[in-house]
Amino acid sequence: MKLSLNRGMTMRPLHDSHWLKSRSNPGIDVSYLLVISKVFADLLFTINPVNLNETIPAGTELSRAYDPVVVGRRNSYSIVGNSEEFSIDTGSGVIRNNKVFNFETDPKTYELIIESKLFVHKERKRLVINIIDIPEETVCTDPQFVEGTAFAAIDENYPIFQSIYRVMATDEDIANGERLTYSMETQSSMPAEGGNFFMVDSATGIVSRNSDEPLDFDAGYHSFHLVMRAADTTGHFCQGTLTVIVQDLNDERPEFVPFPLDSINVTENVPVGTIITRVNATDRDANSNIIYEFSTPQTVFCLDPRISISVPETIPASAAVYTVLARDPDPGETLEFSLLHSSANTTTYFLLDPDNGMVYKTPESVLDYEMDHKHFQMVVAAKDKEKITPRSCTGTITINIQNVNDEAPLFVNMQGSPLNILENVPVGTTVLRLTAVDRDIGDKVHYEFVDIYRGFSINEDTGEITVAYPLDYEDPAVFHRTVLEVRACDGDRVHSTTATVPVLLEDVNDNPPICSQEIYVIKLPETVPLGSLLVTLKCEDRDGTAPNNLLTYNLILDELSNETFTLNTNEIKIGPKHLNYDSVAFAGAQFKHTLIVQVSDGGMPSQTNTVTIIVKVIPINELAPSASSNIFNVFENSKIDTLVGRVKITDQDWPFNNLKYIIAGGNVGVPPRFYLEPDTGVIKVLNALDSETNSQYFITVKAIDMNNDIEPDPIREKFTLADVTVNVLNVNDEPPVCSPPYFNTFIYSTVKTPFFQLNCSDKDSPPDQLSYSIAGGNTNNWFTLQRLGNGSPSLVTTQNFQYEAFRGIQDTTAIQLLIEVTDELGGNKGSQLTTTATVIVHVIPWTTTQPSTSTNVTVTTITKTVLVRISRYWSPDNWLPAILTVTAILFLLNLYAMAWCFFKNVPRCKRFFPPCFTYQPSPQLHAIEKADKIKRKMDLVDRPLKSNPSKALLPRNSSAPVIYDGRAIDAVTGKHYLFNSKTGETQWLDQYEKTSAREY
Repeated sequence: MKLSLNRGMTMRPLHDSHWLKSRSNPGIDVSYLLVISKVFADLLFTINPVNLNETIPAGTELSRAYDPVVVGRRNSYSIVGNSEEFSIDTGSGVIRNNKVFNFETDPKTYELIIESKLFVHKERKRLVINIIDIPEETVCTDPQFVEGTAFAAIDENYPIFQSIYRVMATDEDIANGERLTYSMETQSSMPAEGGNFFMVDSATGIVSRNSDEPLDFDAGYHSFHLVMRAADTTGHFCQGTLTVIVQDLNDERPEFVPFPLDSINVTENVPVGTIITRVNATDRDANSNIIYEFSTPQTVFCLDPRISISVPETIPASAAVYTVLARDPDPGETLEFSLLHSSANTTTYFLLDPDNGMVYKTPESVLDYEMDHKHFQMVVAAKDKEKITPRSCTGTITINIQNVNDEAPLFVNMQGSPLNILENVPVGTTVLRLTAVDRDIGDKVHYEFVDIYRGFSINEDTGEITVAYPLDYEDPAVFHRTVLEVRACDGDRVHSTTATVPVLLEDVNDNPPICSQEIYVIKLPETVPLGSLLVTLKCEDRDGTAPNNLLTYNLILDELSNETFTLNTNEIKIGPKHLNYDSVAFAGAQFKHTLIVQVSDGGMPSQTNTVTIIVKVIPINELAPSASSNIFNVFENSKIDTLVGRVKITDQDWPFNNLKYIIAGGNVGVPPRFYLEPDTGVIKVLNALDSETNSQYFITVKAIDMNNDIEPDPIREKFTLADVTVNVLNVNDEPPVCSPPYFNTFIYSTVKTPFFQLNCSDKDSPPDQLSYSIAGGNTNNWFTLQRLGNGSPSLVTTQNFQYEAFRGIQDTTAIQLLIEVTDELGGNKGSQLTTTATVIVHVIPWTTTQPSTSTNVTVTTITKTVLVRISRYWSPDNWLPAILTVTAILFLLNLYAMAWCFFKNVPRCKRFFPPCFTYQPSPQLHAIEKADKIKRKMDLVDRPLKSNPSKALLPRNSSAPVIYDGRAIDAVTGKHYLFNSKTGETQWLDQYEKTSAREY
């Protein structure tokens, strides 16, 4: 049996088991349907490969699988192997993502094997999904900087290009080579405006001074607001504000206000203590105390007794602070000193010696600038000693406490647990920020590592510990467990404190499995035994801990390779089916099996790698050719090189039927009537055939198998013999033959019986298929042919030739008859052949009883006449009558349309040319419209209604009464009248009865 399908059609088995046989023909096995479905079906994807942006939300439709064999079936599509990242709808084939991907941490490419399955039909195809990087947002990691509350304090003489602050920002794209660029957006100063003293390094984000111009606090530059930005190459950025506080230093010298005069005049009797002038000096430094003193010792004059002195907070116990300078001008007098009053806690830290006016530091209490008062005042009196009415003077001593760097920094908020760091942390990421405080006011803390720690760096200003370069858990030089020792120093690096930070490096599944070879190309003969080892895969995972380095293997096979290979751990073997080279489908795969082994580790997410194994199958000539029945028919008039047939010999080794054909024996005629093409087995006509000579030939054909192995072996080549029968079919190629072609005969004019029988035959046709007719020379139809049965006909006269008879003869007359003989009686006239026989009949008058013996002999000359009759016939193709019919119909429709245009308004022709359908209103509306039209034609109300006189003259009006088909009411007079809707004639009604509108 044969099954044929139009291109693009597929046949598939139905659900129920009883459909395993065709309903219409139980002999059709369903395996035919499966083979056809396999040939025409294919698993397709709407998009392959899929480019998936890493920001696409979960549940987005990525692609759709389509297999025409399983369309509309449930549970038909699946993903081979478990996939937590993707899912497929088993009915529609829609593939979706289950999560939002991260280009920096997830695999860059996923390969899914999609399978469609229905009963024994199974298709598999690879879908590639590429994760596309989307630029990440740049994030500033210092919240105070982002909120605008970050600040840094520097002295007004802070050196240029020394770090003040570092803008800390990160971007996940740094792992892919992204770079951040730092820039200064705005810079403003207060209270003085226009200051431009700072810059930010575009590569590191370090803020520093950028100019040699003095940063003068006394010029109004007390604070600066710096707006800075960190941006990547794609335009994403973050920005924040840093406030820089400028601290004033005592860097200005006092300057005297010029005196009005260069000299001062004083009379000698001016009392002691009289102010003779006031000296004024200024200092540009803010909050500065100016102390006046004579540059040379003076005995007559003194300065204002208000004294301001400064002492460090670390002044030793019992150390002299100041000596009150006072004297009595009277010779020999001594003074004593007393403390009149003091500020709070002054006597706790300072003492006054009453004898010499020396101010001492008390030995018990310790000054602390950070905790105690910053200023102390003492009002001291000096008076004469041991006098009844002593004279005295008073003065005020202000003691200013100076801050001294005497405190060591202290770490705060130190965590006790170890710091866990993932090995895939991007370079530049801040893993910890240490904070240390120094109780010394205005002292700045600096941070540094006690030792060199590979992989980490610390910011000396902020205490941020960042990743200096990639940490690879698998790198032997990289620690797994370490302790970072951090030292915090004050600004002068006089005092310091050390803290320890234990760090644990955690392994991340960042290494995919690596195989020693990713592509194998193996050649095997198709007869390799089952269970033979194909390949042993050698793969490893560089991840340092389990389950990140535990590998599993998954063999992915297509339909051709299914059940042909088996995977056991990392070994692939042949079986349970043998290799088969001889297959059309396998030829479409270029005679190779493509195996895909997916190697996965046990990490989360799992890393995968694929190994491709290409198995090229070597053909082996296993089967010998086999022959079947070969019987061919050919017409005897076939031209040379006409196809007779192709010998049916098959060979199941691929390439199928790769045979060489030769004629090994049999009867091919002499000379040979046929020849055999050695490559195709096609038999063709070599010489002319004649079925009348030989109508059947028997040929023995030898077919040699050309599918030798890789090393040809002619001795062991396979062959077979086939018997071929060629039947030569008869063709009407022989015309009839009459013997003799020319004949003379003598008859008497009184003969009434058949006097001559034709003797004609045809090699191609039996006698009963020959037809005879007198084609010429039969004057006045004197002769006719009389045929009895299927034999040759005889000539018979239709009348006697007696003298005086109708058209009689008086003398001997010779009549030449041409008799046409045609074969294939009742057959195709185009293939009929004709021949002509000539019969000369000598008619002797009836008065002559015997031939006279005169001396004059009449010589009859036989003329050779050829009758040519040409029969012409024409047999058109099937499409021509159809076209002629359609053309005739269109022509008649056009004629009718033209006639309708000319005669549609002629009353007598309306039955043949009806008008087009128009909308017909209701009878009442039609009557009203007619009445209105007739009313306009009527005369005035008072005039009598007149009929058209011309209509009365018409012959049809004179004899035929007018028929009124409507009745209406005149809108003006209210009278009733009848009307004819076709002619427009009207007639008043004298007597009528009012009826309702429904009667009209």
